[in-house]
Amino acid sequence: MLRQKLTYGSRFCAIEHATNTEFYLLGLEKKKKELVIFQKKEFKDQEEVFAALKGQKHVYLIINNEQVLTKKVDFRHIAKESVVKAAFPNISVNDFYFEVAENDVSSTVSICRKEVIDRTVKAYLEKGISVIQFSLANNNFENLLPFLNDFQFHTSNTLFDVVDHKIVDWKKSKPVAKTYDINGLIVGSNQLLPLAGILSYYNGVDRNTEEKIQGQLVKEYQQKRFFQLGLRFGLGFLFVLLLVNFLVFSSYRNKVSDLTSELTLNETYKKQLINLTGIVDKKKKLVESINSVSNSKVIWYFDEISQSVPKTLLLSEINYQPLTRPEREGKPLIFTNDLIIVKGISKDNSDFTQWISELEEMKWIEKVSFQNYGTQKTSVTSFDFTIQLKSENR
Repeated sequence: MLRQKLTYGSRFCAIEHATNTEFYLLGLEKKKKELVIFQKKEFKDQEEVFAALKGQKHVYLIINNEQVLTKKVDFRHIAKESVVKAAFPNISVNDFYFEVAENDVSSTVSICRKEVIDRTVKAYLEKGISVIQFSLANNNFENLLPFLNDFQFHTSNTLFDVVDHKIVDWKKSKPVAKTYDINGLIVGSNQLLPLAGILSYYNGVDRNTEEKIQGQLVKEYQQKRFFQLGLRFGLGFLFVLLLVNFLVFSSYRNKVSDLTSELTLNETYKKQLINLTGIVDKKKKLVESINSVSNSKVIWYFDEISQSVPKTLLLSEINYQPLTRPEREGKPLIFTNDLIIVKGISKDNSDFTQWISELEEMKWIEKVSFQNYGTQKTSVTSFDFTIQLKSENR
Protein backbone atom coordinates (compact mmCIF):
# COMPACT_ATOMS: atom_id res chain seq x y z
CA MET A 1 0.00 0.00 0.00
CA LEU A 2 2.89 2.34 0.73
CA ARG A 3 4.34 1.68 -2.71
CA GLN A 4 0.95 2.39 -4.29
CA LYS A 5 0.64 5.60 -2.25
CA LEU A 6 4.09 6.75 -3.34
CA THR A 7 3.45 5.77 -6.96
CA TYR A 8 -0.08 7.02 -7.54
CA GLY A 9 -0.95 9.16 -4.55
CA SER A 10 -4.58 9.13 -3.37
CA ARG A 11 -6.40 10.13 -6.57
CA PHE A 12 -7.13 7.88 -9.55
CA CYS A 13 -8.63 8.95 -12.87
CA ALA A 14 -9.81 7.26 -16.06
CA ILE A 15 -11.05 8.79 -19.31
CA GLU A 16 -13.00 7.12 -22.11
CA HIS A 17 -12.66 8.40 -25.67
CA ALA A 18 -16.08 7.38 -26.94
CA THR A 19 -17.79 7.65 -30.32
CA ASN A 20 -18.86 10.99 -31.79
CA THR A 21 -15.93 12.73 -30.01
CA GLU A 22 -17.40 12.18 -26.57
CA PHE A 23 -15.20 12.03 -23.46
CA TYR A 24 -16.31 10.45 -20.19
CA LEU A 25 -14.20 11.21 -17.11
CA LEU A 26 -14.32 9.59 -13.68
CA GLY A 27 -12.11 10.43 -10.71
CA LEU A 28 -11.92 8.45 -7.47
CA GLU A 29 -10.11 9.43 -4.29
CA LYS A 30 -8.98 7.11 -1.54
CA LYS A 31 -10.28 8.21 1.85
CA LYS A 32 -10.15 6.06 4.97
CA LYS A 33 -9.37 2.87 3.05
CA GLU A 34 -12.21 3.30 0.56
CA LEU A 35 -12.68 4.96 -2.82
CA VAL A 36 -15.07 7.88 -3.18
CA ILE A 37 -16.02 9.85 -6.28
CA PHE A 38 -14.53 13.34 -6.47
CA GLN A 39 -15.07 13.96 -10.21
CA LYS A 40 -17.62 12.69 -12.74
CA LYS A 41 -17.95 14.67 -15.99
CA GLU A 42 -18.64 14.43 -19.71
CA PHE A 43 -16.99 16.55 -22.43
CA LYS A 44 -17.16 17.14 -26.16
CA ASP A 45 -13.73 18.77 -26.48
CA GLN A 46 -10.40 17.27 -25.50
CA GLU A 47 -9.01 20.60 -24.28
CA GLU A 48 -11.81 20.64 -21.72
CA VAL A 49 -10.61 17.21 -20.62
CA PHE A 50 -7.07 18.50 -20.15
CA ALA A 51 -8.38 21.43 -18.14
CA ALA A 52 -10.42 19.12 -15.91
CA LEU A 53 -7.36 16.89 -15.37
CA LYS A 54 -5.10 19.80 -14.39
CA GLY A 55 -2.95 18.70 -11.50
CA GLN A 56 -3.59 15.01 -12.12
CA LYS A 57 -0.33 13.18 -12.84
CA HIS A 58 -1.68 9.88 -14.17
CA VAL A 59 -4.74 8.59 -16.01
CA TYR A 60 -6.13 5.34 -17.36
CA LEU A 61 -7.11 5.65 -21.03
CA ILE A 62 -9.97 3.82 -22.75
CA ILE A 63 -10.14 4.09 -26.54
CA ASN A 64 -13.71 3.15 -27.48
CA ASN A 65 -14.41 5.21 -30.58
CA GLU A 66 -14.48 4.76 -34.34
CA GLN A 67 -10.74 4.09 -34.40
CA VAL A 68 -11.25 0.71 -32.72
CA LEU A 69 -12.40 -2.42 -34.47
CA THR A 70 -13.91 -5.24 -32.39
CA LYS A 71 -14.77 -8.77 -33.47
CA LYS A 72 -15.96 -11.89 -31.68
CA VAL A 73 -14.60 -15.30 -32.76
CA ASP A 74 -15.38 -18.79 -31.54
CA PHE A 75 -11.73 -19.48 -31.02
CA ARG A 76 -9.38 -19.53 -28.03
CA HIS A 77 -5.62 -19.86 -28.02
CA ILE A 78 -2.83 -19.31 -25.53
CA ALA A 79 -1.01 -17.15 -28.10
CA LYS A 80 -2.92 -13.86 -28.37
CA GLU A 81 -1.50 -13.05 -31.79
CA SER A 82 -3.05 -16.26 -33.14
CA VAL A 83 -6.46 -15.13 -31.90
CA VAL A 84 -5.94 -11.71 -33.52
CA LYS A 85 -5.00 -13.27 -36.86
CA ALA A 86 -8.04 -15.53 -36.66
CA ALA A 87 -10.29 -12.49 -36.15
CA PHE A 88 -8.49 -10.18 -38.61
CA PRO A 89 -6.53 -12.35 -41.03
CA ASN A 90 -5.65 -9.56 -43.47
CA ILE A 91 -3.98 -7.06 -41.09
CA SER A 92 -0.32 -6.58 -40.23
CA VAL A 93 -0.21 -7.27 -36.52
CA ASN A 94 2.87 -5.04 -36.11
CA ASP A 95 0.85 -1.97 -37.10
CA PHE A 96 -1.84 -2.44 -34.46
CA TYR A 97 -2.25 -2.60 -30.73
CA PHE A 98 -4.68 -5.36 -29.78
CA GLU A 99 -6.61 -6.60 -26.78
CA VAL A 100 -8.19 -9.99 -26.31
CA ALA A 101 -10.99 -10.87 -23.86
CA GLU A 102 -11.91 -14.55 -23.52
CA ASN A 103 -14.59 -16.69 -21.97
CA ASP A 104 -14.99 -20.45 -21.94
CA VAL A 105 -15.82 -20.81 -25.65
CA SER A 106 -15.02 -17.59 -27.50
CA SER A 107 -12.71 -14.58 -27.72
CA THR A 108 -13.40 -10.91 -28.30
CA VAL A 109 -10.61 -9.11 -30.15
CA SER A 110 -10.21 -5.31 -30.35
CA ILE A 111 -7.54 -3.59 -32.44
CA CYS A 112 -6.44 0.00 -33.04
CA ARG A 113 -3.63 1.45 -35.07
CA LYS A 114 -0.53 2.14 -33.08
CA GLU A 115 -0.16 5.66 -34.44
CA VAL A 116 -3.60 6.56 -33.07
CA ILE A 117 -2.78 5.32 -29.56
CA ASP A 118 0.74 6.79 -29.59
CA ARG A 119 -0.57 10.18 -30.73
CA THR A 120 -3.22 10.21 -28.00
CA VAL A 121 -0.75 9.17 -25.29
CA LYS A 122 1.67 11.89 -26.45
CA ALA A 123 -1.09 14.52 -26.31
CA TYR A 124 -1.69 13.72 -22.63
CA LEU A 125 2.03 13.59 -21.88
CA GLU A 126 2.51 17.08 -23.35
CA LYS A 127 -0.01 18.32 -20.77
CA GLY A 128 1.98 16.70 -17.96
CA ILE A 129 -0.36 13.72 -17.62
CA SER A 130 1.04 10.20 -17.89
CA VAL A 131 -1.09 7.46 -19.44
CA ILE A 132 -0.14 4.49 -17.30
CA GLN A 133 -2.41 1.92 -19.00
CA PHE A 134 -4.92 1.81 -21.81
CA SER A 135 -7.60 -0.56 -23.00
CA LEU A 136 -9.57 -0.92 -26.21
CA ALA A 137 -13.34 -0.92 -26.70
CA ASN A 138 -15.24 -2.57 -23.78
CA ASN A 139 -12.71 -5.26 -22.96
CA ASN A 140 -11.90 -3.91 -19.49
CA PHE A 141 -15.57 -4.30 -18.46
CA GLU A 142 -14.61 -7.70 -17.04
CA ASN A 143 -12.84 -5.91 -14.14
CA LEU A 144 -16.31 -5.03 -12.80
CA LEU A 145 -17.70 -8.57 -12.84
CA PRO A 146 -16.78 -9.42 -9.19
CA PHE A 147 -18.96 -6.48 -8.09
CA LEU A 148 -21.97 -7.05 -10.41
CA ASN A 149 -25.20 -8.95 -9.76
CA ASP A 150 -27.20 -10.73 -12.43
CA PHE A 151 -28.41 -7.91 -14.61
CA GLN A 152 -28.01 -6.01 -17.87
CA PHE A 153 -25.43 -3.23 -17.90
CA HIS A 154 -25.07 -0.46 -20.46
CA THR A 155 -21.76 1.18 -21.28
CA SER A 156 -21.45 4.08 -23.71
CA ASN A 157 -22.06 1.82 -26.73
CA THR A 158 -22.58 -1.77 -25.52
CA LEU A 159 -25.13 -3.81 -23.56
CA PHE A 160 -23.79 -6.65 -21.38
CA ASP A 161 -25.78 -9.54 -19.94
CA VAL A 162 -24.18 -10.64 -16.67
CA VAL A 163 -25.06 -13.89 -14.91
CA ASP A 164 -23.18 -15.32 -11.95
CA HIS A 165 -20.45 -12.69 -12.35
CA LYS A 166 -19.82 -13.71 -15.95
CA ILE A 167 -20.59 -12.09 -19.30
CA VAL A 168 -23.03 -14.38 -21.07
CA ASP A 169 -23.72 -12.05 -23.99
CA TRP A 170 -23.01 -8.56 -25.30
CA LYS A 171 -24.15 -6.47 -28.21
CA LYS A 172 -23.75 -2.98 -29.53
CA SER A 173 -26.34 -0.45 -28.38
CA LYS A 174 -27.07 3.23 -28.43
CA PRO A 175 -26.18 5.31 -25.37
CA VAL A 176 -28.67 4.82 -22.56
CA ALA A 177 -28.81 7.00 -19.44
CA LYS A 178 -28.66 4.49 -16.60
CA THR A 179 -27.39 4.72 -13.02
CA TYR A 180 -25.76 1.83 -11.19
CA ASP A 181 -24.67 1.18 -7.61
CA ILE A 182 -21.31 -0.55 -7.91
CA ASN A 183 -20.18 -1.56 -4.43
CA GLY A 184 -21.45 1.71 -2.96
CA LEU A 185 -20.31 3.95 -5.85
CA ILE A 186 -23.18 5.57 -7.77
CA VAL A 187 -22.09 5.90 -11.41
CA GLY A 188 -23.82 6.36 -14.75
CA SER A 189 -23.58 4.00 -17.69
CA ASN A 190 -21.00 6.30 -19.32
CA GLN A 191 -18.71 5.94 -16.28
CA LEU A 192 -18.73 2.12 -16.11
CA LEU A 193 -15.69 1.68 -18.34
CA PRO A 194 -13.69 4.46 -16.58
CA LEU A 195 -14.57 2.80 -13.26
CA ALA A 196 -13.34 -0.54 -14.61
CA GLY A 197 -10.14 1.18 -15.76
CA ILE A 198 -9.49 2.70 -12.34
CA LEU A 199 -10.03 -0.67 -10.66
CA SER A 200 -7.59 -2.15 -13.16
CA TYR A 201 -4.58 -0.07 -12.15
CA TYR A 202 -5.70 0.45 -8.55
CA ASN A 203 -5.75 -3.32 -7.99
CA GLY A 204 -2.83 -4.02 -10.35
CA VAL A 205 -4.86 -6.22 -12.71
CA ASP A 206 -2.92 -7.59 -15.69
CA ARG A 207 -4.34 -6.45 -18.99
CA ASN A 208 -4.87 -8.58 -22.08
CA THR A 209 -3.34 -5.88 -24.24
CA GLU A 210 0.19 -6.25 -25.53
CA GLU A 211 2.34 -6.52 -22.43
CA LYS A 212 5.28 -4.64 -23.97
CA ILE A 213 3.56 -1.28 -24.48
CA GLN A 214 1.62 -1.48 -21.19
CA GLY A 215 4.77 -2.29 -19.25
CA GLN A 216 6.62 0.53 -20.98
CA LEU A 217 3.93 3.08 -20.05
CA VAL A 218 3.95 2.01 -16.41
CA LYS A 219 7.74 1.98 -16.27
CA GLU A 220 8.04 5.45 -17.81
CA TYR A 221 5.52 6.85 -15.35
CA GLN A 222 7.21 5.19 -12.38
CA GLN A 223 10.61 6.55 -13.42
CA LYS A 224 9.13 10.00 -13.82
CA ARG A 225 7.28 9.75 -10.51
CA PHE A 226 10.23 8.49 -8.51
CA PHE A 227 12.46 11.14 -10.08
CA GLN A 228 9.99 13.81 -8.92
CA LEU A 229 9.77 12.25 -5.46
CA GLY A 230 13.54 11.93 -5.34
CA LEU A 231 13.93 15.54 -6.37
CA ARG A 232 11.44 16.67 -3.73
CA PHE A 233 13.10 14.49 -1.12
CA GLY A 234 16.50 15.79 -2.16
CA LEU A 235 15.35 19.40 -1.99
CA GLY A 236 13.62 18.71 1.32
CA PHE A 237 16.72 17.02 2.68
CA LEU A 238 18.87 19.89 1.43
CA PHE A 239 16.51 22.39 3.05
CA VAL A 240 16.59 20.47 6.35
CA LEU A 241 20.38 20.22 6.09
CA LEU A 242 20.66 23.96 5.47
CA LEU A 243 18.24 24.62 8.32
CA VAL A 244 20.25 22.44 10.70
CA ASN A 245 23.44 24.09 9.45
CA PHE A 246 21.89 27.52 10.03
CA LEU A 247 20.76 26.57 13.54
CA VAL A 248 24.20 25.13 14.36
CA PHE A 249 25.87 28.19 12.85
CA SER A 250 23.56 30.49 14.84
CA SER A 251 24.32 28.52 18.00
CA TYR A 252 28.08 28.77 17.43
CA ARG A 253 27.76 32.40 16.44
CA ASN A 254 25.94 33.13 19.69
CA LYS A 255 28.59 31.22 21.61
CA VAL A 256 31.35 33.13 19.80
CA SER A 257 29.55 36.38 20.55
CA ASP A 258 29.26 35.42 24.22
CA LEU A 259 32.92 34.39 24.32
CA THR A 260 33.92 37.62 22.56
CA SER A 261 31.96 39.67 25.11
CA GLU A 262 33.46 37.63 27.91
CA LEU A 263 36.94 38.06 26.42
CA THR A 264 36.42 41.82 26.12
CA LEU A 265 35.24 41.92 29.73
CA ASN A 266 38.19 39.82 30.79
CA GLU A 267 40.55 42.17 28.93
CA THR A 268 39.01 45.08 30.83
CA TYR A 269 39.40 43.19 34.10
CA LYS A 270 42.95 42.29 33.11
CA LYS A 271 43.82 45.94 32.49
CA GLN A 272 42.23 46.91 35.80
CA LEU A 273 44.12 44.12 37.51
CA ILE A 274 47.39 45.25 35.91
CA ASN A 275 46.73 48.82 37.05
CA LEU A 276 45.85 47.68 40.56
CA THR A 277 48.87 45.39 40.61
CA GLY A 278 51.05 48.34 39.59
CA ILE A 279 49.59 50.49 42.33
CA VAL A 280 50.01 47.69 44.87
CA ASP A 281 53.59 47.15 43.70
CA LYS A 282 54.33 50.84 44.07
CA LYS A 283 52.80 50.89 47.53
CA LYS A 284 54.60 47.70 48.39
CA LYS A 285 57.91 49.17 47.30
CA LEU A 286 57.10 52.34 49.20
CA VAL A 287 56.23 50.38 52.31
CA GLU A 288 59.33 48.27 51.89
CA SER A 289 61.36 51.43 51.48
CA ILE A 290 59.80 52.97 54.54
CA ASN A 291 60.23 49.78 56.50
CA SER A 292 63.80 49.58 55.32
CA VAL A 293 64.46 53.11 56.43
CA SER A 294 62.53 52.53 59.61
CA ASN A 295 64.70 49.63 60.45
CA SER A 296 67.80 51.78 60.13
CA LYS A 297 67.62 55.57 60.00
CA VAL A 298 64.12 56.45 61.23
CA ILE A 299 64.51 54.81 64.61
CA TRP A 300 67.87 56.50 65.00
CA TYR A 301 66.34 59.90 64.09
CA PHE A 302 63.55 59.44 66.57
CA ASP A 303 66.00 58.34 69.25
CA GLU A 304 68.26 61.34 68.68
CA ILE A 305 65.32 63.73 68.86
CA SER A 306 63.79 62.13 71.98
CA GLN A 307 67.13 62.14 73.86
CA SER A 308 67.66 65.83 73.14
CA VAL A 309 64.21 66.94 74.36
CA PRO A 310 64.37 68.98 77.60
CA LYS A 311 62.26 67.96 80.56
CA THR A 312 60.13 71.09 80.22
CA LEU A 313 58.93 69.98 76.74
CA LEU A 314 56.43 67.26 75.93
CA LEU A 315 56.26 65.81 72.37
CA SER A 316 52.81 64.85 71.02
CA GLU A 317 53.78 63.81 67.47
CA ILE A 318 56.81 62.91 65.36
CA ASN A 319 55.89 62.23 61.71
CA TYR A 320 58.55 60.97 59.35
CA GLN A 321 58.07 61.77 55.63
CA PRO A 322 54.47 63.02 55.99
CA LEU A 323 51.91 63.05 53.12
CA THR A 324 52.21 66.01 50.78
CA ARG A 325 48.38 66.27 50.63
CA PRO A 326 45.48 64.58 52.43
CA GLU A 327 44.63 61.07 51.31
CA ARG A 328 41.88 60.93 48.62
CA GLU A 329 40.16 57.94 47.05
CA GLY A 330 41.58 57.16 43.61
CA LYS A 331 44.55 59.51 44.10
CA PRO A 332 48.11 58.24 44.63
CA LEU A 333 49.85 58.75 47.98
CA ILE A 334 52.74 61.25 47.77
CA PHE A 335 55.19 61.58 50.67
CA THR A 336 57.52 64.44 51.48
CA ASN A 337 61.00 62.98 51.45
CA ASP A 338 63.69 63.81 54.10
CA LEU A 339 61.24 65.66 56.35
CA ILE A 340 60.21 65.15 59.94
CA ILE A 341 57.33 66.99 61.59
CA VAL A 342 57.61 67.53 65.34
CA LYS A 343 54.67 68.67 67.49
CA GLY A 344 54.33 69.20 71.21
CA ILE A 345 54.02 71.68 74.11
CA SER A 346 56.59 73.72 76.04
CA LYS A 347 56.53 74.92 79.65
CA ASP A 348 59.72 76.94 79.37
CA ASN A 349 60.43 79.11 76.35
CA SER A 350 64.14 79.36 77.07
CA ASP A 351 64.48 75.59 77.20
CA PHE A 352 62.57 75.33 73.89
CA THR A 353 64.84 77.90 72.22
CA GLN A 354 67.94 76.17 73.52
CA TRP A 355 66.67 72.82 72.24
CA ILE A 356 66.02 74.17 68.74
CA SER A 357 69.57 75.57 68.67
CA GLU A 358 70.94 72.16 69.61
CA LEU A 359 68.94 70.49 66.85
CA GLU A 360 70.26 72.91 64.25
CA GLU A 361 73.80 72.02 65.34
CA MET A 362 73.27 68.30 64.64
CA LYS A 363 75.13 67.06 61.58
CA TRP A 364 72.20 65.09 60.03
CA ILE A 365 69.81 68.09 60.18
CA GLU A 366 69.76 70.52 57.27
CA LYS A 367 67.48 73.08 58.89
CA VAL A 368 64.61 73.55 61.32
CA SER A 369 61.54 75.49 60.19
CA PHE A 370 58.78 76.67 62.47
CA GLN A 371 55.23 76.02 61.39
CA ASN A 372 53.58 77.20 64.56
CA TYR A 373 54.72 78.53 67.98
CA GLY A 374 51.90 80.07 69.86
CA THR A 375 51.76 82.15 73.04
CA GLN A 376 48.88 81.25 75.33
CA LYS A 377 47.70 82.86 78.53
CA THR A 378 48.69 79.75 80.35
CA SER A 379 52.27 78.74 81.05
CA VAL A 380 52.10 76.03 78.37
CA THR A 381 52.90 76.89 74.74
CA SER A 382 52.25 74.59 71.73
CA PHE A 383 54.82 74.26 68.98
CA ASP A 384 54.97 72.75 65.52
CA PHE A 385 58.14 72.67 63.41
CA THR A 386 59.77 70.64 60.64
CA ILE A 387 63.22 69.13 60.41
CA GLN A 388 64.76 68.97 56.94
CA LEU A 389 67.24 66.10 56.73
CA LYS A 390 70.50 66.38 54.87
CA SER A 391 70.56 64.50 51.60
CA GLU A 392 73.62 62.46 52.49
CA ASN A 393 71.67 60.94 55.36
CA ARG A 394 69.22 59.19 53.05
